[in-house]
Amino acid sequence: MSTTRTGYADLFQQDHTQPHWAYHYARRLVERHGPERRVVIQTSMSPSGWFHVGNFRDTACAYLVHRALERLGRESSILLSFDDYDPVRPSQAAAQADLAGYGTRPLGAVTERSRRICRRYIDELKRMGICPVEADADGRTPAGSPWQTHYQYERYSSGVYVPLQRRYLRGAKRLAKLLDQVPEHLFTVYCEQCGRGSTRNLRLGRDRVRYVCESCGTLSTTRRVELVKPSWALDWTLRVTHERIDCEPAGQDHCSAGSTMDRTQPIYRGYLRAHQPVIVPYGLVRQFGDRGKVSGSRGSGLTVGDLLRVMPPRIILFLYGRPNCLSDIRLGLDRGSFLGAYDAYDRFLAEARAGDPRAVALNELITDDPGTTPLPRMRAVLGLLHANCYDVELVTALTGESGAERVRHGLAWLAGYGRCWIDEVSDAEPRPLLSGGALPERWDRASYRDLYLTLFGTESGPPLRRLDALFGREAVVAAVHAYHDRAERPLRERVLAQLRPGEPGAR
Repeated sequence: MSTTRTGYADLFQQDHTQPHWAYHYARRLVERHGPERRVVIQTSMSPSGWFHVGNFRDTACAYLVHRALERLGRESSILLSFDDYDPVRPSQAAAQADLAGYGTRPLGAVTERSRRICRRYIDELKRMGICPVEADADGRTPAGSPWQTHYQYERYSSGVYVPLQRRYLRGAKRLAKLLDQVPEHLFTVYCEQCGRGSTRNLRLGRDRVRYVCESCGTLSTTRRVELVKPSWALDWTLRVTHERIDCEPAGQDHCSAGSTMDRTQPIYRGYLRAHQPVIVPYGLVRQFGDRGKVSGSRGSGLTVGDLLRVMPPRIILFLYGRPNCLSDIRLGLDRGSFLGAYDAYDRFLAEARAGDPRAVALNELITDDPGTTPLPRMRAVLGLLHANCYDVELVTALTGESGAERVRHGLAWLAGYGRCWIDEVSDAEPRPLLSGGALPERWDRASYRDLYLTLFGTESGPPLRRLDALFGREAVVAAVHAYHDRAERPLRERVLAQLRPGEPGAR
């Protein structure tokens, strides 16, 4: 790998002879640090809204590099940093009731909301097998654990970073020159009077800041250095230095010319006298049908929890690990995207079983299970669920125990996103079917239509022989009577209860 090029372009170089891109970054870390050093990989995000599949790409990249280091026999740990010392955007505070009155205050000051967002993400990471299950609800683990979770509002407020904050204040002029900025623009003071960050710095001292608050009008000099938050570029370098971060994923928008990862390189070389962490640049995550990137602050976007309802962790990690991290990816839960994900994973698993080195390498990164047990195709599972009125136990018995997981996920997808025949309700009125208390002996298309309208209110469904096998002829006849006598559809309710347990009635 060439070392002659400098600047932001170096961030995008990769050694494509490696079996997977995660190994490229893992080997760079191995070459940089001695054998005794535990490599620390940070994944960070701001709880401005629910964490979504775009945020998860940051954590997924960190996890895959962590796994690659493990495969190389190196110790590493993941540090999840919730950037809740960032200010609430005024536009967001004006638009969202639970943020009303908190504009420009730290996100962590909205304690209940911020912690609820972070805890849900921690729970999703536990279900993904990324965060240890023994971590508490906030993701905290004992010191020395290969997983740590930090809340920046808590760490800044407790004074953890004060020595470095003072160092940055003393070096403000030099830092400003390296970043080509005005010194006063490198820091934001959270006002001692109102707690807001809508302040303007008048004078920076070695351990104090003179400021005016444009919200409450306070003119003050603060010695509480923990209230002096460095701008994002400096804030990142400060935390990297304090936590000894060796590696961090970052979206490509943070790695382009003039971005954080580009502009901070002089800070590391000319001020901190240290290496910039190994950066893992990654592309955007978009949803099918949406041109823009997923945004949690706008309240849009699939979450990891949405994916976990319909697929296991190894398939989710496959979707993130399969393309080069530099590439944009699209995710969705429409029929084409859902079945396409399962089909692609099945092809990949077949390649891994056949010994393809790149497939084997990725499979070892996403799971400890070699995947030798044959699995039913998801398309076949969905067909069986439709034909058997969404009876999970029956379909599991038909597919075998190896298919149980796919049956469960297939049902969840049908219940939430799929097109189910039981939902295709018609306004048509069926003709009477019973003759002498029994169903007709001969059937044609019209009589079948009347049967489905009578039993389910739909114009299609499983053939009568399947209904007999599932419910019994007596129950079918009784259901026909129930509709004609009382306008009730008991079999419809049974099918809906199997499709969406606990949610009777049509969608």
